[in-house]
Amino acid sequence: MKLATLVAIIVAGACGWFGALAFRSTPMAAGKKVSYYQSPMHPWVKSDKPGQCTVCGMDLVPIYEGGANFDNVVRDIVMLPQGSPNVVGVQTAEVKKQPLVRTLRVAGMIGEDESRHGVITAPAEGRIDGLAMNHEGQQITKRQPLATMFSRTLLTTANEYKLALAQSEQAAEPIKRRLEQYGLVWEQIKNIPQRQPDDLYFGILASMTGTIVKSYVAEGQYVKEGEKLFEIADFTTMWFMFPVYEQDLPFIQVGQFVNVNTPSLPGETMRARIASISPNLNEMIRAADVRVVLENPQHRIKNKTFAEGTVELGAPEVLAIPRSAVLWPGKTPRVFVEKTRGSYQQREVKLGRAGDVLWEVLEGLKEGDRVVTSGNMLMDSQAQLGAMAEGNSGMEVKP
Repeated sequence: MKLATLVAIIVAGACGWFGALAFRSTPMAAGKKVSYYQSPMHPWVKSDKPGQCTVCGMDLVPIYEGGANFDNVVRDIVMLPQGSPNVVGVQTAEVKKQPLVRTLRVAGMIGEDESRHGVITAPAEGRIDGLAMNHEGQQITKRQPLATMFSRTLLTTANEYKLALAQSEQAAEPIKRRLEQYGLVWEQIKNIPQRQPDDLYFGILASMTGTIVKSYVAEGQYVKEGEKLFEIADFTTMWFMFPVYEQDLPFIQVGQFVNVNTPSLPGETMRARIASISPNLNEMIRAADVRVVLENPQHRIKNKTFAEGTVELGAPEVLAIPRSAVLWPGKTPRVFVEKTRGSYQQREVKLGRAGDVLWEVLEGLKEGDRVVTSGNMLMDSQAQLGAMAEGNSGMEVKP
Protein backbone atom coordinates (compact mmCIF):
# COMPACT_ATOMS: atom_id res chain seq x y z
CA MET A 1 0.00 0.00 0.00
CA LYS A 2 1.44 3.34 -0.99
CA LEU A 3 2.16 5.93 1.69
CA ALA A 4 -0.21 8.49 0.12
CA THR A 5 -3.08 5.95 0.16
CA LEU A 6 -2.40 5.07 3.80
CA VAL A 7 -2.36 8.75 4.82
CA ALA A 8 -5.63 9.35 2.94
CA ILE A 9 -7.31 6.46 4.78
CA ILE A 10 -6.12 7.73 8.17
CA VAL A 11 -7.29 11.30 7.48
CA ALA A 12 -10.64 10.07 6.18
CA GLY A 13 -11.11 7.92 9.27
CA ALA A 14 -10.27 10.83 11.58
CA CYS A 15 -12.65 13.09 9.72
CA GLY A 16 -15.42 10.51 9.88
CA TRP A 17 -14.93 10.04 13.62
CA PHE A 18 -14.94 13.77 14.20
CA GLY A 19 -18.02 14.24 12.06
CA ALA A 20 -19.88 11.43 13.78
CA LEU A 21 -18.89 12.85 17.15
CA ALA A 22 -20.19 16.30 16.20
CA PHE A 23 -23.55 14.91 15.20
CA ARG A 24 -23.91 12.46 18.05
CA SER A 25 -22.93 15.12 20.58
CA THR A 26 -26.00 17.18 19.66
CA PRO A 27 -28.65 16.70 22.33
CA MET A 28 -31.99 15.48 20.93
CA ALA A 29 -34.45 17.90 22.48
CA ALA A 30 -38.04 16.75 22.75
CA GLY A 31 -40.34 18.15 20.11
CA LYS A 32 -37.55 19.05 17.63
CA LYS A 33 -38.33 18.34 14.00
CA VAL A 34 -35.93 16.40 11.78
CA SER A 35 -34.87 18.50 8.83
CA TYR A 36 -33.12 15.69 6.94
CA TYR A 37 -30.72 12.80 7.37
CA GLN A 38 -26.99 13.08 6.57
CA SER A 39 -23.95 10.80 6.39
CA PRO A 40 -21.39 11.57 9.13
CA MET A 41 -18.59 10.27 6.90
CA HIS A 42 -19.66 11.85 3.61
CA PRO A 43 -21.74 14.94 4.52
CA TRP A 44 -22.83 15.63 0.96
CA VAL A 45 -24.94 12.43 1.07
CA LYS A 46 -28.35 13.55 2.37
CA SER A 47 -31.84 12.10 2.44
CA ASP A 48 -35.28 13.02 3.69
CA LYS A 49 -35.65 9.50 5.15
CA PRO A 50 -33.48 7.24 7.35
CA GLY A 51 -31.10 4.94 5.50
CA GLN A 52 -27.48 4.15 4.81
CA CYS A 53 -24.73 6.17 3.16
CA THR A 54 -24.33 5.09 -0.45
CA VAL A 55 -20.57 5.57 -0.21
CA CYS A 56 -19.53 3.95 3.09
CA GLY A 57 -22.72 2.20 4.27
CA MET A 58 -22.89 4.05 7.61
CA ASP A 59 -26.30 4.88 9.05
CA LEU A 60 -27.51 8.35 8.20
CA VAL A 61 -27.98 10.56 11.25
CA PRO A 62 -30.87 12.96 11.79
CA ILE A 63 -30.28 16.67 11.53
CA TYR A 64 -32.77 18.62 13.65
CA GLU A 65 -34.01 22.10 13.06
CA GLY A 66 -31.48 24.53 14.56
CA GLY A 67 -28.90 21.76 15.11
CA ALA A 68 -25.24 21.84 14.05
CA ASN A 69 -24.40 20.29 10.68
CA PHE A 70 -21.78 20.46 8.03
CA ASP A 71 -23.76 23.04 6.12
CA ASN A 72 -22.75 25.44 8.91
CA VAL A 73 -19.23 25.54 7.51
CA VAL A 74 -19.60 28.82 5.67
CA ARG A 75 -16.88 31.33 4.90
CA ASP A 76 -14.24 29.31 6.82
CA ILE A 77 -16.43 29.08 9.94
CA VAL A 78 -16.52 25.71 11.70
CA MET A 79 -19.47 25.20 14.07
CA LEU A 80 -19.33 22.55 16.79
CA PRO A 81 -22.41 21.48 18.76
CA GLN A 82 -22.65 22.38 22.43
CA GLY A 83 -20.36 20.24 24.55
CA SER A 84 -18.26 18.84 21.68
CA PRO A 85 -15.24 21.19 22.24
CA ASN A 86 -14.73 19.58 25.64
CA VAL A 87 -15.17 16.08 24.23
CA VAL A 88 -12.60 16.42 21.45
CA GLY A 89 -10.14 18.32 23.64
CA VAL A 90 -10.30 21.71 21.92
CA GLN A 91 -8.01 24.15 23.71
CA THR A 92 -7.31 27.78 22.95
CA ALA A 93 -4.70 30.39 23.85
CA GLU A 94 -4.81 34.17 23.87
CA VAL A 95 -2.88 36.17 21.29
CA LYS A 96 -0.71 38.56 23.27
CA LYS A 97 2.67 40.24 23.46
CA GLN A 98 5.19 38.04 25.21
CA PRO A 99 8.94 37.33 25.19
CA LEU A 100 10.00 35.36 22.11
CA VAL A 101 12.40 33.02 23.89
CA ARG A 102 14.69 30.99 21.66
CA THR A 103 17.57 28.71 22.61
CA LEU A 104 20.27 28.37 19.95
CA ARG A 105 22.66 25.43 20.24
CA VAL A 106 25.84 25.67 18.19
CA ALA A 107 28.95 23.60 17.52
CA GLY A 108 32.35 24.60 16.25
CA MET A 109 36.09 24.64 16.84
CA ILE A 110 38.30 26.40 19.39
CA GLY A 111 41.48 27.71 17.81
CA GLU A 112 44.20 30.25 18.39
CA ASP A 113 43.68 33.98 18.30
CA GLU A 114 44.83 34.62 14.73
CA SER A 115 45.66 38.24 15.51
CA ARG A 116 48.36 36.97 17.89
CA HIS A 117 50.09 34.61 15.49
CA GLY A 118 53.70 35.50 14.69
CA VAL A 119 56.43 34.33 12.34
CA ILE A 120 60.17 34.59 13.10
CA THR A 121 62.36 34.83 10.01
CA ALA A 122 66.10 34.82 9.32
CA PRO A 123 67.45 38.37 9.73
CA ALA A 124 70.04 37.87 6.99
CA GLU A 125 71.62 35.21 4.85
CA GLY A 126 73.72 32.80 6.88
CA ARG A 127 74.03 29.48 8.67
CA ILE A 128 72.16 28.29 11.77
CA ASP A 129 74.87 26.99 14.12
CA GLY A 130 72.82 26.45 17.28
CA LEU A 131 69.20 26.00 18.37
CA ALA A 132 67.95 26.81 21.85
CA MET A 133 64.41 25.81 20.85
CA ASN A 134 63.93 23.01 18.40
CA HIS A 135 60.48 21.46 18.78
CA GLU A 136 56.82 22.41 18.79
CA GLY A 137 55.02 23.15 22.04
CA GLN A 138 57.90 24.92 23.77
CA GLN A 139 56.93 28.06 25.65
CA ILE A 140 58.98 31.17 24.92
CA THR A 141 59.03 34.76 26.11
CA LYS A 142 59.80 37.92 24.23
CA ARG A 143 63.57 38.51 23.66
CA GLN A 144 64.37 34.89 24.60
CA PRO A 145 67.23 33.41 22.46
CA LEU A 146 65.96 30.88 19.93
CA ALA A 147 69.02 30.21 17.80
CA THR A 148 72.51 31.46 16.89
CA MET A 149 73.65 32.11 13.33
CA PHE A 150 76.78 32.93 11.41
CA SER A 151 76.22 35.69 8.85
CA ARG A 152 78.86 37.57 6.86
CA THR A 153 76.29 40.28 6.18
CA LEU A 154 75.71 40.90 9.89
CA LEU A 155 79.45 40.76 10.69
CA THR A 156 80.26 43.30 7.99
CA THR A 157 77.48 45.66 9.06
CA ALA A 158 78.47 45.33 12.75
CA ASN A 159 82.09 46.27 11.94
CA GLU A 160 80.87 49.28 9.94
CA TYR A 161 78.80 50.38 12.90
CA LYS A 162 81.75 49.98 15.28
CA LEU A 163 84.01 52.13 13.10
CA ALA A 164 81.32 54.79 12.51
CA LEU A 165 80.54 54.96 16.22
CA ALA A 166 84.24 55.71 16.92
CA GLN A 167 83.79 58.84 14.82
CA SER A 168 80.42 60.03 16.13
CA GLU A 169 76.97 58.82 17.03
CA GLN A 170 75.58 60.85 14.15
CA ALA A 171 77.75 58.96 11.66
CA ALA A 172 76.67 55.63 13.16
CA GLU A 173 72.95 56.38 13.12
CA PRO A 174 72.23 55.16 9.50
CA ILE A 175 74.10 51.92 10.15
CA LYS A 176 72.23 51.46 13.43
CA ARG A 177 68.92 51.68 11.56
CA ARG A 178 70.19 49.08 9.08
CA LEU A 179 71.00 46.69 11.95
CA GLU A 180 67.50 47.20 13.36
CA GLN A 181 66.06 46.30 9.98
CA TYR A 182 68.05 43.07 10.16
CA GLY A 183 66.16 42.26 13.35
CA LEU A 184 68.78 43.10 15.97
CA VAL A 185 67.39 44.66 19.16
CA TRP A 186 68.95 47.58 21.00
CA GLU A 187 70.64 45.32 23.60
CA GLN A 188 72.48 43.54 20.77
CA ILE A 189 73.40 46.73 18.95
CA LYS A 190 74.80 48.56 21.99
CA ASN A 191 77.09 45.59 22.74
CA ILE A 192 78.71 45.63 19.28
CA PRO A 193 81.62 47.89 20.38
CA GLN A 194 82.52 45.31 23.06
CA ARG A 195 82.39 42.32 20.69
CA GLN A 196 85.62 40.32 20.43
CA PRO A 197 87.13 39.69 16.99
CA ASP A 198 86.54 35.93 17.36
CA ASP A 199 82.85 36.44 18.21
CA LEU A 200 81.30 35.44 14.87
CA TYR A 201 77.75 34.62 15.93
CA PHE A 202 74.55 36.58 16.41
CA GLY A 203 71.56 35.47 18.44
CA ILE A 204 68.06 35.25 16.98
CA LEU A 205 65.63 36.45 19.65
CA ALA A 206 61.89 35.84 20.01
CA SER A 207 59.83 38.80 18.89
CA MET A 208 56.83 37.81 21.04
CA THR A 209 55.72 35.65 23.95
CA GLY A 210 53.91 32.46 23.08
CA THR A 211 54.23 28.83 22.06
CA ILE A 212 56.21 27.40 19.17
CA VAL A 213 53.64 25.75 16.90
CA LYS A 214 55.97 25.10 13.96
CA SER A 215 59.75 24.85 13.50
CA TYR A 216 61.25 25.01 10.01
CA VAL A 217 64.96 24.99 10.79
CA ALA A 218 67.72 22.59 11.94
CA GLU A 219 71.28 23.10 13.13
CA GLY A 220 73.75 23.59 10.28
CA GLN A 221 71.06 24.72 7.89
CA TYR A 222 71.84 27.58 5.52
CA VAL A 223 69.06 30.13 5.29
CA LYS A 224 68.31 33.17 3.20
CA GLU A 225 67.22 36.55 4.47
CA GLY A 226 63.50 36.47 5.33
CA GLU A 227 63.26 32.68 5.32
CA LYS A 228 60.73 31.34 7.84
CA LEU A 229 62.31 29.80 10.96
CA PHE A 230 59.54 29.50 13.56
CA GLU A 231 55.80 30.12 13.92
CA ILE A 232 54.62 31.38 17.31
CA ALA A 233 51.07 31.42 18.69
CA ASP A 234 49.77 33.16 21.79
CA PHE A 235 47.30 30.78 23.46
CA THR A 236 46.40 33.09 26.37
CA THR A 237 43.25 33.94 24.42
CA MET A 238 41.39 31.56 22.11
CA TRP A 239 38.70 31.90 19.46
CA PHE A 240 35.57 29.75 19.50
CA MET A 241 34.30 29.81 15.91
CA PHE A 242 30.92 28.41 14.90
CA PRO A 243 28.47 28.81 11.99
CA VAL A 244 25.03 30.37 12.39
CA TYR A 245 22.51 29.61 9.67
CA GLU A 246 20.45 32.23 7.84
CA GLN A 247 17.20 31.62 9.72
CA ASP A 248 18.95 32.13 13.08
CA LEU A 249 20.93 35.28 12.20
CA PRO A 250 18.10 37.68 13.17
CA PHE A 251 18.49 36.48 16.76
CA ILE A 252 22.30 36.89 16.94
CA GLN A 253 23.99 40.09 18.12
CA VAL A 254 27.49 41.11 19.14
CA GLY A 255 27.77 41.11 22.93
CA GLN A 256 25.44 38.18 23.62
CA PHE A 257 26.73 35.57 26.05
CA VAL A 258 27.61 32.04 24.94
CA ASN A 259 28.09 29.10 27.33
CA VAL A 260 30.84 26.88 25.91
CA ASN A 261 31.65 23.24 26.72
CA THR A 262 34.49 21.13 25.33
CA PRO A 263 35.33 17.43 25.84
CA SER A 264 38.89 18.34 26.87
CA LEU A 265 37.48 20.09 29.98
CA PRO A 266 34.67 17.77 31.10
CA GLY A 267 32.13 19.26 33.47
CA GLU A 268 33.32 22.83 32.95
CA THR A 269 31.39 25.62 31.25
CA MET A 270 33.09 28.75 29.94
CA ARG A 271 31.03 31.90 29.47
CA ALA A 272 32.05 34.65 27.08
CA ARG A 273 30.54 37.21 24.74
CA ILE A 274 30.17 37.18 20.96
CA ALA A 275 32.97 39.36 19.60
CA SER A 276 32.13 39.46 15.90
CA ILE A 277 29.72 38.17 13.24
CA SER A 278 30.98 37.75 9.69
CA PRO A 279 29.08 39.86 7.13
CA ASN A 280 29.63 37.14 4.52
CA LEU A 281 27.70 33.87 4.33
CA ASN A 282 29.24 30.58 3.36
CA GLU A 283 27.55 29.85 0.03
CA MET A 284 27.65 26.08 0.54
CA ILE A 285 25.89 25.93 3.91
CA ARG A 286 24.26 29.40 3.96
CA ALA A 287 25.75 30.33 7.32
CA ALA A 288 27.87 33.14 8.78
CA ASP A 289 30.88 32.56 11.04
CA VAL A 290 30.56 33.87 14.59
CA ARG A 291 33.56 34.40 16.90
CA VAL A 292 33.71 34.24 20.68
CA VAL A 293 36.92 35.20 22.53
CA LEU A 294 37.84 32.90 25.45
CA GLU A 295 40.43 33.78 28.09
CA ASN A 296 43.03 31.01 28.52
CA PRO A 297 45.82 32.27 30.80
CA GLN A 298 46.78 28.78 32.02
CA HIS A 299 46.68 27.25 28.52
CA ARG A 300 44.11 24.70 29.65
CA ILE A 301 42.10 25.00 26.44
CA LYS A 302 43.86 23.11 23.67
CA ASN A 303 44.17 24.40 20.14
CA LYS A 304 41.76 23.06 17.49
CA THR A 305 39.48 21.28 19.97
CA PHE A 306 35.80 20.63 19.28
CA ALA A 307 33.28 22.57 21.37
CA GLU A 308 29.55 23.08 21.74
CA GLY A 309 27.77 26.18 22.93
CA THR A 310 24.41 27.60 23.93
CA VAL A 311 23.75 31.19 22.88
CA GLU A 312 21.81 33.31 25.36
CA LEU A 313 19.52 35.04 22.88
CA GLY A 314 17.56 38.15 23.64
CA ALA A 315 13.85 37.73 24.27
CA PRO A 316 12.02 40.76 22.84
CA GLU A 317 8.30 41.09 23.53
CA VAL A 318 6.33 40.57 20.33
CA LEU A 319 2.78 39.60 19.38
CA ALA A 320 3.02 35.81 19.47
CA ILE A 321 1.03 32.58 19.47
CA PRO A 322 1.94 28.98 20.41
CA ARG A 323 3.57 27.03 17.60
CA SER A 324 0.97 24.29 18.03
CA ALA A 325 -1.72 26.73 16.83
CA VAL A 326 -0.24 27.00 13.34
CA LEU A 327 -1.30 24.66 10.52
CA TRP A 328 0.44 24.49 7.15
CA PRO A 329 -2.07 23.12 4.61
CA GLY A 330 0.25 24.35 1.87
CA LYS A 331 2.69 27.24 1.79
CA THR A 332 0.39 29.62 3.71
CA PRO A 333 0.17 29.24 7.51
CA ARG A 334 -3.34 29.22 9.00
CA VAL A 335 -4.91 29.23 12.45
CA PHE A 336 -8.42 28.72 13.84
CA VAL A 337 -9.70 31.75 15.74
CA GLU A 338 -12.44 31.27 18.34
CA LYS A 339 -15.37 33.57 17.54
CA THR A 340 -17.66 32.18 20.24
CA ARG A 341 -17.56 28.96 22.22
CA GLY A 342 -18.04 26.26 19.58
CA SER A 343 -17.55 28.61 16.61
CA TYR A 344 -14.12 28.87 14.98
CA GLN A 345 -12.88 30.80 11.95
CA GLN A 346 -10.01 29.63 9.79
CA ARG A 347 -7.67 32.53 9.09
CA GLU A 348 -4.43 33.05 7.15
CA VAL A 349 -1.60 34.65 9.11
CA LYS A 350 1.81 36.11 8.31
CA LEU A 351 4.50 34.85 10.67
CA GLY A 352 7.85 36.32 11.64
CA ARG A 353 10.54 34.73 13.80
CA ALA A 354 10.14 31.32 15.41
CA GLY A 355 10.90 30.85 19.10
CA ASP A 356 11.22 27.64 21.09
CA VAL A 357 7.46 27.43 21.71
CA LEU A 358 6.06 30.60 20.06
CA TRP A 359 5.65 32.11 16.59
CA GLU A 360 5.86 35.86 16.08
CA VAL A 361 2.70 37.14 14.34
CA LEU A 362 3.10 39.97 11.84
CA GLU A 363 -0.36 40.02 10.22
CA GLY A 364 -3.74 38.30 10.52
CA LEU A 365 -4.31 38.44 14.28
CA LYS A 366 -4.68 41.11 16.92
CA GLU A 367 -4.01 41.17 20.62
CA GLY A 368 -6.85 39.53 22.55
CA ASP A 369 -7.85 37.02 19.86
CA ARG A 370 -7.98 33.38 20.92
CA VAL A 371 -6.50 30.68 18.68
CA VAL A 372 -7.02 26.92 18.84
CA THR A 373 -3.92 25.07 20.03
CA SER A 374 -5.37 21.57 20.38
CA GLY A 375 -8.00 19.97 18.16
CA ASN A 376 -7.25 22.29 15.25
CA MET A 377 -6.16 19.45 12.95
CA LEU A 378 -9.58 17.81 13.23
CA MET A 379 -11.21 21.20 12.66
CA ASP A 380 -9.18 21.57 9.50
CA SER A 381 -10.38 18.15 8.34
CA GLN A 382 -14.01 19.15 9.04
CA ALA A 383 -13.55 22.42 7.14
CA GLN A 384 -12.27 20.49 4.12
CA LEU A 385 -15.23 18.10 4.29
CA GLY A 386 -17.54 21.11 4.54
CA ALA A 387 -16.03 22.55 1.38
CA MET A 388 -16.57 19.19 -0.33
CA ALA A 389 -20.17 19.15 0.89
CA GLU A 390 -20.83 22.54 -0.67
CA GLY A 391 -19.34 21.37 -3.95
CA ASN A 392 -21.52 18.24 -3.98
CA SER A 393 -24.71 19.60 -2.41
CA GLY A 394 -26.78 18.20 -5.28
CA MET A 395 -26.07 14.58 -4.27
CA GLU A 396 -28.95 13.07 -2.33
CA VAL A 397 -29.93 9.55 -1.40
CA LYS A 398 -33.26 8.32 -2.78
CA PRO A 399 -34.07 5.22 -0.68
